[in-house]
Amino acid sequence: MTEALLSVMREGLVMALLLAAPALVGAAVVGIAMGLVRAITQIDDPSVGLLPRVAAVGGAYLAFAPAIAKTITAFAHKLTALIAQVGGVG
Repeated sequence: MTEALLSVMREGLVMALLLAAPALVGAAVVGIAMGLVRAITQIDDPSVGLLPRVAAVGGAYLAFAPAIAKTITAFAHKLTALIAQVGGVG
């Protein structure tokens, strides 16, 4: 049973990393692009890059929302079955 719990914990950590990846990649790409724009235009205001990064993260979450919801739902079903197994219900 301990092996099953460790497997679920490992899967949960990997899933958390994979679900955070679209937002992190979007923010990184836009951050690099805004850094180049700031370097070219020599605008030294940190707030210039904030709105595009926030928009990129929001857009990534909107674009990947169905996949994120499907992954979380599948993991919740697996976790519910494991909890029932550990509790001896069913």
